[in-house]
Amino acid sequence: MARLNGKDRGIVEKPVGSGKWWVRLSVNGRERWFRADNKTQARTLYGRLKAEIREGTYFPEKFKKNKDITLLMAITRHLAGSTNRSLVTEKTIGKFWIALWGNRLITEITAEDCLHAQARLKAEGEWKPATINRRFAFLRHVLMLAMKDGQIPRNPVSSVKFFPESNRVRFFTDNELKSLHGLIESEDWKIVAFAIETGLRRSEQFGLKWEHIYFESQTLTIPMSKSGKTRHVPLTGEALRILRAMDTLDSPYVFTGTRKPLQPMDSRAFLR
Repeated sequence: MARLNGKDRGIVEKPVGSGKWWVRLSVNGRERWFRADNKTQARTLYGRLKAEIREGTYFPEKFKKNKDITLLMAITRHLAGSTNRSLVTEKTIGKFWIALWGNRLITEITAEDCLHAQARLKAEGEWKPATINRRFAFLRHVLMLAMKDGQIPRNPVSSVKFFPESNRVRFFTDNELKSLHGLIESEDWKIVAFAIETGLRRSEQFGLKWEHIYFESQTLTIPMSKSGKTRHVPLTGEALRILRAMDTLDSPYVFTGTRKPLQPMDSRAFLR
């Protein structure tokens, strides 16, 4: 997103301090304003509208009258303007819905269709409740945008009751840790051990910077976690030992790439 003087250009809080956010765009020499519920939504809307203008598909009056919008078109439109950190995951979920209902008009998707799809996924037994919930949360968001644009009268996913999710935490036993350690090379074990000691998500660990580690208070900070809030994580004695033994102080990142030491390590390459 374009930035001017450290601020997002086109994203405006008006009045300042009111918590009311607007998107400001210039289309064919005419300034247009769009209301958003919060700053995150404003950024997403700004990116989507800019993508439509760039691709020549921004015709607000005509678009609202045109009801021949397929789910494929709606998903593609959403992904083009998405600024979410989990864009890779969104694309994967988008492919799932495109394969299932991509050619169907969004006006033809009913609440009954959604309930049947949810029941079928559960009956197949291949999906965990949380995974099914994430897929329907994505579809709900895509159709919510379509509803706000006047393309559908209501969101059919609103009738879907999400499954309860288990948040049980299970700890490794000493024997499990010993067995796991025996299967992993010493250089790789420090990465795995740090994940076990801190409980960081994969993206959080591989994006961790030295500036977010505080040895004095024995904590590390995740500036923007998955929940959208700053999170502070206590460091155990073993986690501190691993950090002090790291030879990457010349890089801003704690876990650096093997070929590009000034860049973070690619978590997918590590898994492979």
